[in-house]
Amino acid sequence: MGFLNHRKKNKEPKRVEKYGLLFCLEGNYTKIIDQIEMLFNSKSDEETNVSETDSIEKENSETNYYTLHNGDMEIVFVSGLKEEGKDYTKDQLGGVQGFVYSIQTEHVDIKRNLFYHLRQCKGIVQVIFRFDSVSAQETEDKLQKMVTPVLMVVEKLQGVLTFGDGTAFLNSEGQLILDQKGNTKLDYYMPAEIQPDEDWGKDMPQETLDRKERSMAWLKERRIYVSPWLPFLSEIEANGPARTTREICGRAAALLAISLYSECRLGEGMDYEQAKEFIAPVMERFMVEEFLSPKEKTYLENPESAREEQIQYSWQYENLLVMEWALGLVDELPYPDNICDVGRTVRILHPFDSLEEFEQNVSVRPYRELLDAADLIYRIDWACVDARVMGMKAPAELDAGVVVERHRSLFWLAGIDERCAWDDVDLST
Repeated sequence: MGFLNHRKKNKEPKRVEKYGLLFCLEGNYTKIIDQIEMLFNSKSDEETNVSETDSIEKENSETNYYTLHNGDMEIVFVSGLKEEGKDYTKDQLGGVQGFVYSIQTEHVDIKRNLFYHLRQCKGIVQVIFRFDSVSAQETEDKLQKMVTPVLMVVEKLQGVLTFGDGTAFLNSEGQLILDQKGNTKLDYYMPAEIQPDEDWGKDMPQETLDRKERSMAWLKERRIYVSPWLPFLSEIEANGPARTTREICGRAAALLAISLYSECRLGEGMDYEQAKEFIAPVMERFMVEEFLSPKEKTYLENPESAREEQIQYSWQYENLLVMEWALGLVDELPYPDNICDVGRTVRILHPFDSLEEFEQNVSVRPYRELLDAADLIYRIDWACVDARVMGMKAPAELDAGVVVERHRSLFWLAGIDERCAWDDVDLST
């Protein structure tokens, strides 16, 4: 046994070389290496587990190196790689984004946010591990020791790390974000992002900036990623209100009539005349004709409306709920993950026998609340639309149909885009 131990101790070590890739937000090769150098110049050997003996080595203007040493262990960070005359960085970033997009997983929110993170990445750092080893255990031990400073770089560069075949993605704590089989070790993942510079929104009123910050805080609390680069809504409290109480009551009545008519055609199997007769009392009681939009009038006057159009207008119950909230008849708008309680939404208007009585018994919420809600729903709708464009479901269990209808109502209530008419509300994100 002693002889075997003697033979093991004197076994000739092999030089091991392992590789990883770090995808980061910074795209300037020199700045990447500068940040790594600054990081380790400010850290002690005890913190990094690897002492620094080399600084930056530059082969040419497009390739930068930074090397850390500790005995036989060496970590080399390389940025700005080229491959066979092609733009290696661009090709690799496009490839890794496509790979993540193709992963089949039940953790769709994590996949989506990892995709967002990689979509914002502009640079790649190759990480090379070199060390001597005489056994698999020594290889594992040294890799574990060497990964600590690498993860510090991942955090510094707001990056995502892969090793070996590049099919598993790690965060700055070394935790698995997602692998090729769709596995994760995280409950949620929020991507790093390139923030707007200090001049972004400098001409906007402080009220507008604060409103955006409140919306973003709400979204982050619920782990919904939204781009920080979305335009500001410029409307301010001093210019409100955008709609009168009568306008909002009339809009609510019109939405009630349109929704009921559509439900009669779809769910109750009524023909055109029967459906019109059913909503006639509502039309008369609330003077609905006065408040119908041109498109709504055309729809109600068309006996041959298509089923698709009827389905579209049946969603107006969601808009009715928002009007009832704006008029103080509903305490708060629920999280938009399910369609509204249609029966309850309709019953809220039952006590009112006329438009005048309706108008006299409600109070419109402060304009500030309407602006806050409009700003928030605009950003929520961006998250839903962007997910749909990518072929993914909306994040955080959001119902994209409910969200877009709230977008319409809240923009109209807040008078976004010069207080345009109902049919002209801009739903772009």
